[in-house]
Amino acid sequence: MTARTPVLGTAREWAIDLSVATAVGVFLGVVGPFGSYFNGPVLVRAFYWTGCFWAGVVIFGLLIRLAIAAAERLKVPAWAMVGAAILVGCGLQTAIVAPLASTLWPFLKRLSPLDWYGQCLAISAPIAAGFTWLRARLQAARVVPVIPGAPAEPALAPSSVLYLKMEDHYVRVRTESGSRLEAGPLARVLAGLSGLDGLQVHRSWWVARRAVVGVERDGRNLRLRLVDGEAAPISRASVARLRAAGWLADGESAATG
Repeated sequence: MTARTPVLGTAREWAIDLSVATAVGVFLGVVGPFGSYFNGPVLVRAFYWTGCFWAGVVIFGLLIRLAIAAAERLKVPAWAMVGAAILVGCGLQTAIVAPLASTLWPFLKRLSPLDWYGQCLAISAPIAAGFTWLRARLQAARVVPVIPGAPAEPALAPSSVLYLKMEDHYVRVRTESGSRLEAGPLARVLAGLSGLDGLQVHRSWWVARRAVVGVERDGRNLRLRLVDGEAAPISRASVARLRAAGWLADGESAATG
């Protein structure tokens, strides 16, 4: 089963981000953009730019990940939360970058906090927004891995499906030969199963008729016993449809939500 990505990212993601930040910082130290070429030796410039990018990775990496998680929880547009996180992040980065630059190059003390914030906003905001967009595109294009032991199928074969079951943001597809995960929601996966003899028996379950071997009662709740030993819950809203389809006896009712 695929593990859910941690809200604050994985160690591998952070290692990649910091490695890229180091490489870019060293490069800018050598090139000396925005007039910094004349600000002392290359090692000092490289130290400054690498420090700026490391601070940016930590600050924006944390704030943007938290903003995306908050957007999902609050059901608000992610771009709005990310935009607010970037504005706040530029302020935090200013608090680090301004003292560092002023210590290395005292003549920069003449710049006001607003000047420093404007510079951070002009440089960091496009980079943070672009990196966030690129990461989202890469994650969206990522193929959901097949669970260990399941055959790697190039495409879902509808005729082999026994049932579908929601698991977090994915749908577990149980077939005659194994199981795999598909990107949710359930309705999207169901759209490719038209014409099959089956029913959605619960908000998170779809079951093929041939996968059912019996009906079992658990208190006031009813469940479908399936060929692989699983038990699919039956929601109250599905009882009438299942009874009309001949899946339930007339006297059976359910209280599962």
